[in-house]
Amino acid sequence: MLDKVDALFARLEDFMAFQAIRQGLILTIPVLLVGSFCLIFLNLPLAPYQDALAGAPRVEGLLDLVYDGTMGIFSLYVSVAVALRYANACAERFGGFFVQGAPFAALAAYLMSVGFGTEGFDPIVLSTRSLFIAIVCGLASSVLYCRLVRLRRTRRLYGDSLDNVFNQAVSGLLPIAAVIALFGAANAAVAAFSGSSCIEQLFFDSVSALFPLATATLGSGLLYLFLNNVMWFFGIHGGNMLDGVAQSVFVPGTAANAAALAAGGEPVQIVTKTFLDVFASIGGAGALLSLLAAILLFGRRRSARRLSAFAAVPMCFNISEIMLFGLPVVWNPALFVPFIVVPLVNMVVSYAAMAAGLVPPVVVDVSWTTPPIVGGWVATGSPAGAVLQLACIALGTVLYLPFLRRYERLADAHARVQYDALLSSFQDDERAGRSVELVTAAGSLGAVARSLAEDVRAAVDAGAFELRYQPQFDADGRAVGAEALLRMEHPVYGWLYPPLVIELARVAGAGGELERAVFERALADAQAAEALAHAGELDAGFSVSVNATATMLQDEEAVGFVIDAFRARGLDSGRVVVEATEREALLWDAGAHDLLRRVADAGMPLAIDDFSMGRTSFQYLETSVFSVVKLDGTIAKGVMENERYAEIVSSIADLSEHLGFTVLAEYVETAEQRDVLKTLGCSYFQGYLYAPALPFDEMVERARLVGTLR
Repeated sequence: MLDKVDALFARLEDFMAFQAIRQGLILTIPVLLVGSFCLIFLNLPLAPYQDALAGAPRVEGLLDLVYDGTMGIFSLYVSVAVALRYANACAERFGGFFVQGAPFAALAAYLMSVGFGTEGFDPIVLSTRSLFIAIVCGLASSVLYCRLVRLRRTRRLYGDSLDNVFNQAVSGLLPIAAVIALFGAANAAVAAFSGSSCIEQLFFDSVSALFPLATATLGSGLLYLFLNNVMWFFGIHGGNMLDGVAQSVFVPGTAANAAALAAGGEPVQIVTKTFLDVFASIGGAGALLSLLAAILLFGRRRSARRLSAFAAVPMCFNISEIMLFGLPVVWNPALFVPFIVVPLVNMVVSYAAMAAGLVPPVVVDVSWTTPPIVGGWVATGSPAGAVLQLACIALGTVLYLPFLRRYERLADAHARVQYDALLSSFQDDERAGRSVELVTAAGSLGAVARSLAEDVRAAVDAGAFELRYQPQFDADGRAVGAEALLRMEHPVYGWLYPPLVIELARVAGAGGELERAVFERALADAQAAEALAHAGELDAGFSVSVNATATMLQDEEAVGFVIDAFRARGLDSGRVVVEATEREALLWDAGAHDLLRRVADAGMPLAIDDFSMGRTSFQYLETSVFSVVKLDGTIAKGVMENERYAEIVSSIADLSEHLGFTVLAEYVETAEQRDVLKTLGCSYFQGYLYAPALPFDEMVERARLVGTLR
């Protein structure tokens, strides 16, 4: 059953409309944060604080003003955000147009739909009460606007503005006018035929009329919670929609209990509005405080834990919108069941505890922003109320946990698909020799790249990477060295493609730090290899090769670091080989040449990695500072099928004899391929024929001089 629900929502996610709703809600998170914290500061349930706030009317006025400008018009923000996200997605798919016209049209459509400017208009509808209307207006108006704009295939110029802003604005004139006219007509029709002042009022009255019960019982309380949370799940403010029901059915109960207690009797009603707020919906709609606890205690996704840390303070005051729209919980099929069930379970458990006399019924109304534990104690006048709240939070955490795991699995699977697309795009650019622009890419690719760049940055800071070593052999089968290869494992994506790691580290501002950390670790392993070589367990000239980007080799400070680190370990000359990668061309001037010469003179031979017949490769040879050439993998593998590649290898080998460098072939996978390369003049070999990249200790075992590979 859950798989079918997931499949349904997965199909919905493929639609731009659904994506626009989710992304639009996410865009409003900054507004939510500001407004939520203002609400907390306005309602802290501490008498001295409230007295101090009352004595500072300017501060209180400022908080009220900021709240009114954020949460007070939150639905307005949502309508604009949803419209903008849909228009942007439409422009990416079908070609650019004046996307800024969509939020203008949505703003007008929404304001008309909530009766803005009509007699008796209540600004409260601009808050979260009309959230569903805001989503519908933002989406519907944007869909209509985009389709109308795209119908105009030819675009006329209406002025000589160099920045084209005027022409773009004029191109959106008729579509915006059409959207406004349509929504205006719809609202006029509603006012004429339904008796309601606007679409929002009709919707509000219709939803309120759905609640059929008029007495505060366990059954009516469960129905109220069920409808409230179902509405919240789909982006409708259930509390506002059912406020009339709550005021008439559940609110009077607390006063009745207090009066009965004052008269020397027993409380007469368990299910009250405060009971529902304090014991059923702990942390807000869906009893999300339990989900927060599950994520903070057991969550595996860093992004979810970070969001939960943001949401923790507001949720301690039962303000759950950050979690609702940020994770998001709204429209999230993996969390639908516990979002509905946990508050119902909390209510049944709390009702049973009070009916059995374990916990006193609610006798004091407390503000809905009163923190848990405090709220339970104050509302019941007993510490048993606080204990009951703790028990409900713990039970809710247990109920949320399996669904959290399911959500994480689905999110991870979706993330892996996005990572595969990012990797494919990166490798295509790499093969084509195009400049790579990852974090600035549009759509999901750019989002994944930015997120992954942050992960790489954190991994570099924590030193969470490994070095694997692929041994190198001479023509007689003796292990004469090993290349240090970067490996980084991601908790979701697994082992990352090393060139992608390097690129993301660079754009995250951690490229230099990563290279230095790799050098430090490789030098430590080279020191261990040198001790084994001196002991006769490895070849006397066994070397460790380390890759270096052009950025590092052309930076005087970085080159100084490499030389100082090498000398500090007292390593033999030739023990470490520095490989210049071909992915980023070196600049050839006197300063760059001097830096390379300093590295070579310090006792670290230089190698050209991925050498081909390109101009850049031969520029490297002109400097005479390189002593090793590593053939490009395409050439080394191609000698078996392409005679031209064989001629290229032979030519490079001939050059090596005249210019005094050695030739090493990578990607050697078969004995036949090795023999051909050997015949063509290659002196050293590296590849899966001998060994894959291995942890240092395993590489040493493979290379240890207990015999030779022939």
